[in-house]
Amino acid sequence: MKYRIISLSAMLIALLLVTLTYNGHSKANKEGDIVSKATEKGEYIYEPTENEANIYARVIELENSGAKNGRLLSTFERSTEDGSPSKFIIRASDDNGENWYTLSTVSDPLEGDGHPASNAWQPFLFEFPQQLGEYPAGTIMLVGNTVPQNVNSTKFQAWYSFDQGETWESHGVIQEGGTFSEGIWEPFLYLDNKDQLVMVFADERDSANHSQVIAQVISKDGGKTWSEPTPIVASAIQADRPGMPTVAKVGKNGPYVMAYEICGRAHCYINVKTSANGHKWGDPADLGSRVVTTDGYYPGHSPYITWIPTGGKKGQLVLSSQFTFETSTHDIAPGNYQTVFINTNNGKGDWSWAPAPWKVSNASPKCNANYSPHIMPVGDEGLVRYTAPTSFSSGLSCGERTGVANIGTLPYESNFAENGTSGWALYGGNWIVEDGALNETLGGGGGNKAVTGSTGWKNYVVSGFIKATTDGVPGIAVRVTQPSVGTDSYSGYLVFYDTNVNTFTIARGEYAYQQLASTTISDGLNSNQWYRMTIRVKDNKIETTLETEEGTEIASLTFKDPYNSFPTGMVALRSFAGTASWKDITIREIKPFGK
Repeated sequence: MKYRIISLSAMLIALLLVTLTYNGHSKANKEGDIVSKATEKGEYIYEPTENEANIYARVIELENSGAKNGRLLSTFERSTEDGSPSKFIIRASDDNGENWYTLSTVSDPLEGDGHPASNAWQPFLFEFPQQLGEYPAGTIMLVGNTVPQNVNSTKFQAWYSFDQGETWESHGVIQEGGTFSEGIWEPFLYLDNKDQLVMVFADERDSANHSQVIAQVISKDGGKTWSEPTPIVASAIQADRPGMPTVAKVGKNGPYVMAYEICGRAHCYINVKTSANGHKWGDPADLGSRVVTTDGYYPGHSPYITWIPTGGKKGQLVLSSQFTFETSTHDIAPGNYQTVFINTNNGKGDWSWAPAPWKVSNASPKCNANYSPHIMPVGDEGLVRYTAPTSFSSGLSCGERTGVANIGTLPYESNFAENGTSGWALYGGNWIVEDGALNETLGGGGGNKAVTGSTGWKNYVVSGFIKATTDGVPGIAVRVTQPSVGTDSYSGYLVFYDTNVNTFTIARGEYAYQQLASTTISDGLNSNQWYRMTIRVKDNKIETTLETEEGTEIASLTFKDPYNSFPTGMVALRSFAGTASWKDITIREIKPFGK
């Protein structure tokens, strides 16, 4: 990609989000920014200074470093506004991301025109899982693009650390490109199935034939020497610009799945391509398949892909991007800056989406928010760490922030006291955590919602305690897709009780309200009293019960939807015409997904 041009266009899009209204969704973006800050969990890796810009964070967890296993290392792209030399800052955390400190800095050792470079761009950290060439397991390799202020050259340089990131040895330039339209960008490292070190990157050096291609080079000696670059994604249309490649390996035996943007297409939309061995990607002219969700969203700009072992028989691929768009209008989607995309079939077929662990802020015009957000698995329980540039204050550049949440994995159990709203997307209202419960305190008729899970979830049981803290209509929605701010602004089934008229109801919402089944509770319902609600949704059948806190059944309802209107979707906590609280939310699958 042409870094500066694309980055500026992305920043203009971010600025437009503040002022433009897309189908009434600008309110969702604004309110989501406000409410999520109070309760979501996420730590700042780095706080910026006035004389810099930083984006493009990368994080690794050490796994082959003995006593230092579990240490998190992070770095990010940096540029100095006054043209002074820049450095890669290596930040570390020894307490699972709660606190961060500067472990080391890595400088451009080159001399001559434009060096030391004022731009330290597009870094990538890679820990060797085994001995590669002369380098032992636990060696950390850093590759970054050092670029002078006048951008008359682009150089991938490499450094090695043999002491878990505390000191670094320069290995020099491993690829060299020219300026914009002739440059090289965005290196990404991984091992193929022959334990060869592969680097994929965006390459403009054949711009007469291809504006940009994705190329790869291979090293059989741990990065000491490299093969000649070969294109692996090269469009037959000269103006297409595939770039920003990242690769995830599915399980121990693959396949490998590469995600990349294709600029020149709508909003640099994202495609994926698979390889059985990690180094043969088929015909370069094959642009792969596009990432689009079943409810009409797609990612755009600067993707990153990873794989986690939960969520389906094949685990699930999780993909992040800078922006989220609606396929029907190409407008910004309501969940923008807090969406990740999920596929449970090795990158083939349908995609779904889920709320990211936290919501990125674009409040500062100096911050190119959420550019190339990094994601990585945490353990084997479906947790994902999401790290991205986000507005630190109204006057400064991006700060780098990170946070962890469950992504699309069942079973799910809420822990609001510990996790706040991490992994929940908030649409309207004012949400706070208190006494282990999630509370919506704004009330009114807005149909305020907190949403979690995956739009790919099908058959499941959700249960939890609900309390109307003022007389109102609290409930839980299932099979939710396309949520937005507004009373009935979602698609899915809703179960609620109403303390004003003492009813228990199943309804459907599809940007309109329709009652499906209801019953009157003769003994009445009280505000400020906990009730347990359980909803079982299997195929086209919805069964629900309402119980006292002690477990006595008050009411039950069943409804069969002859049209199976909402076959899959997330879970939402919804308030209406009053304030409410929820706690101890559990979600269990009824049968394995995909059967």
